[in-house]
Amino acid sequence: MVLQYRYSKKIPELCVPAGNLKILQYALEYGADAVYAGGSRFNLRTLGDNFTIKELQAAADYAHSIKKKFYLTLNAIISENELEDFKAYIDEIKNIEFDAVIISDPGIMQIIKEIIPDMRIHISTQASVSNHETVNFWGALGASRVNVARELSLKEVAQICKKSNIEIEVFVHGALCISYSGRCMLSKYLSGRDANKGECSHTCRWKYYLMEEKRPNTFFPVDQDKRGTYIYNSRDLCLIDKLDMVVNTGADSIKIEGRMKSENYVSTVTWVYRAALDLIKNGEFNRQKKSALLKELDKTTHRTFTSGFMFSGSRKSPELADNDNVGYIKKYRFSGSVKGFSEEYNGPVILARNQVRVNDILDILQPGKDPVKFKLEKMVNARSRQFVEVCNTNEEFIICGLGKIDKMSLVKTKL
Repeated sequence: MVLQYRYSKKIPELCVPAGNLKILQYALEYGADAVYAGGSRFNLRTLGDNFTIKELQAAADYAHSIKKKFYLTLNAIISENELEDFKAYIDEIKNIEFDAVIISDPGIMQIIKEIIPDMRIHISTQASVSNHETVNFWGALGASRVNVARELSLKEVAQICKKSNIEIEVFVHGALCISYSGRCMLSKYLSGRDANKGECSHTCRWKYYLMEEKRPNTFFPVDQDKRGTYIYNSRDLCLIDKLDMVVNTGADSIKIEGRMKSENYVSTVTWVYRAALDLIKNGEFNRQKKSALLKELDKTTHRTFTSGFMFSGSRKSPELADNDNVGYIKKYRFSGSVKGFSEEYNGPVILARNQVRVNDILDILQPGKDPVKFKLEKMVNARSRQFVEVCNTNEEFIICGLGKIDKMSLVKTKL
């Protein structure tokens, strides 16, 4: 049965993460309207590659050259002894033309406004905004957008969109934190690494045991399966099959989590959500298309999917805990990316990211096009020009007779 789609007044912006300049280029090529990234300091992914000041300038220039947007994240909690360093950092980047900066602290907002008066301010999900009055409070201070808390229901998001004076952004895909809007104390307490300063050690994914107070040296396992217990282990958010309902809330932007992810993950998820938004726009977002898009997402490495709190309602607990699949689900391996074309062999030149063998079942995902699936029958080592059975990591190979495939296309091997 085809889902009857009720047209929304607008299609939201697709806002996508990037951990480095290369991934930013992939994200924009695969359909992002905007990319958000962190500089070398004061963001919540300090363990990632992140961007130097020179790279931030290059990223902004590249995005603007293709009429896309670039946002800088500055959403870490800033301590008193970091304020002067923060002001100095803002002074260093003040001439870069960001489309907005993402923050969660009103004091930080004030500093940015003093140094860069015209800068647009987006409020991070770290601010835990859960009602329209708080949205409008931020708006009165000068913010232009708020990313609402991930703990809200669809109905609450729709009500906030209707009653707010500024733009509303909603997370639709990616990792979830077991703490409210990511404000976690567990990492700092157990490992000394502060999640609120971008150093999360993912202690929620560790194994835990119970101890009874009168038996301080006796630990009781609480086994859910042979691997132990994982009471804090969250599933990954995925709203692809209900994306039309999210669009109908009136949200101005939908956001994907993943600044620590590879170009394969970011590109694939971006491709899927771009395709979904285009289908919604054209009134073609039906059950068959949803199923196909979900299968494409399943080619990324991910945890069990959940819709989080979005459809849980007040009387129904959301399925958040990932008790059955402790590790990642991995059905495909990222095998390489297309770097060029060989006229001699009529096929794409590919840089291998993992080992590839003749007779492997390959998928190629191209920007803005349907995936290509086939069995690898012949390949040539691009350097030796010899036919080979195996191509190893960081070698270039040519798939013979496949024809032209777009640059930056992604090659995946079915496991």
